[in-house]
Amino acid sequence: MNPDDLLARHDLLGILSPEERQALLRHVAVRTVAAGQTLFRRGDPGDGLYGVLSGGIVVTVESAEGKELILNRFGPGEFFGEIALLDGKGRTANALVREAGRLLFLPRGEFLPFLERRPALAVRMIALLCDRLRRTTELFEDAALRDVPVRLAKQLSVLAERQGAGAGETVAISQAELAQTLGVSREIVSRHLGVWRDAGLVELGRGRIRIRDRAPLHRIVAGG
Repeated sequence: MNPDDLLARHDLLGILSPEERQALLRHVAVRTVAAGQTLFRRGDPGDGLYGVLSGGIVVTVESAEGKELILNRFGPGEFFGEIALLDGKGRTANALVREAGRLLFLPRGEFLPFLERRPALAVRMIALLCDRLRRTTELFEDAALRDVPVRLAKQLSVLAERQGAGAGETVAISQAELAQTLGVSREIVSRHLGVWRDAGLVELGRGRIRIRDRAPLHRIVAGG
């Protein structure tokens, strides 16, 4: 994937004309990142927007005791950092490189003048941020009201859709990362996945989960 293709896939920047995207690309940098690298930490200056050309990123927060919760995962074709792009305040979470790759970076100082000249783009940006807020609200609602099996089934279904996995395909995530995403122990996640494996719903591997049939997972979520 090249930078122009990536911008075209963004919910907001995808409405730009080819000429406008080329104008914006003149202000974009491409960075190579290594696995384990920290892109930014909570409170760091909000200096711009990131897009994933290749590799994988996780966004996390930490408790005072050092417990890590994964808020989101981003792979090729996805963007993160829109809030900091607009308000310039401190980052709201940590961003860590899980899989080495290449990132597109759009500086805030270059994007804001571009946005000011395009009111329709500003309206789309508001809608995009509202969508992010709805997702955050749903995350907290799930954590407060839904049992672990329901949340686990929902998370696997969401990851399968985002990664383009269908029945019989795999989701690239470890059981430890699933536990961090749900805010529970790895043992709890492993126990539920073991039950689903024995029932023929999934197959478990190192750093991956093969979903044999998504329909039972959807029924678990619907009945939750």
